[in-house]
Amino acid sequence: MRVRLRRYKPEQDFLRIRDFLVNTYHVSEKPLNWRLERWNYARYFVAPFLGTYGQQEPNLEDSLKAIRFWEDTIGVWENDDNEIVGVVNMEHPDPTHPGFGEAFLQRHPQCTFLLSEMLDYAEETLINKKTNALHIYVYEDDEALRALVQKRGYEKDAERARYDSELIIGDLPEHRLPEGYRIQSMAQENNIELRREVFGRAFNHSDPAEWPSPFSYEELQRAPDYRKELDLSVLNPDGKHVAGCITWYDSHNRMGILEPVGTHPDFRGLGLGREVVFEGIRRAAALGADKIQVGSGQRFYEQIGFQKKWVSHRWAKKF
Repeated sequence: MRVRLRRYKPEQDFLRIRDFLVNTYHVSEKPLNWRLERWNYARYFVAPFLGTYGQQEPNLEDSLKAIRFWEDTIGVWENDDNEIVGVVNMEHPDPTHPGFGEAFLQRHPQCTFLLSEMLDYAEETLINKKTNALHIYVYEDDEALRALVQKRGYEKDAERARYDSELIIGDLPEHRLPEGYRIQSMAQENNIELRREVFGRAFNHSDPAEWPSPFSYEELQRAPDYRKELDLSVLNPDGKHVAGCITWYDSHNRMGILEPVGTHPDFRGLGLGREVVFEGIRRAAALGADKIQVGSGQRFYEQIGFQKKWVSHRWAKKF
């Protein structure tokens, strides 16, 4: 099989890569690549969000630059039939972010022979120039990639593990919201100002400059797989957004994915995160999902029925 490398072309490649990831996610029953939601989230939320992170008055052009930076670093491998068989990309296009300098090697399960060339590309394109380091996440069961990074001198960081947890949808509990609280979707009321505040506070950011900018949330809503009816908030009796969850739906794999989930720190301990997650699961199940996944191994998810399924570790090398 002949394969050629080329640069990413946003207009023609975003959905093609999305489909490539969807179609290869569980081909071997063990994930090698990103899920649908992470690809959407990286372009349509992470990049524009990080472009203006910390700015009191977000500069639109900085968000657009971050999007272009993310796009300009992506490598795409195609075969003679013009099918995408490999992608190398970053996730955090911000040199000040702790995740800058991470590379993700995503390939068709039958294209293990590409890994060396893909790692070459990552080492040429995605090294963090300030630290001279590159980090590669490798699933525990991905023997081919693990062998390659070991051979190249990367060292496993035992402190940096990412978990994917899964819940097989069965009977779901009845609603148990406190009196006066309710769940509402962005399809019912698209209040971006209130939604971005709980988004920021749920991740312990009290400074509005560290919340998603209005533009970054508007971009998120433009993502091809985003659905307003799956973007849920818990509202308290005063109408304040106090918890939130976005559910994504992958119809090919009959799978819902949670990203992100969070509760305002002043309202934790009331079961609000649990309730908004279960409502997201109900809505995904109504669309046809038979399982729900989340990129987390937090005890919160174990307590509501999720089980850790896979783990990936970060491997690092200084150049």
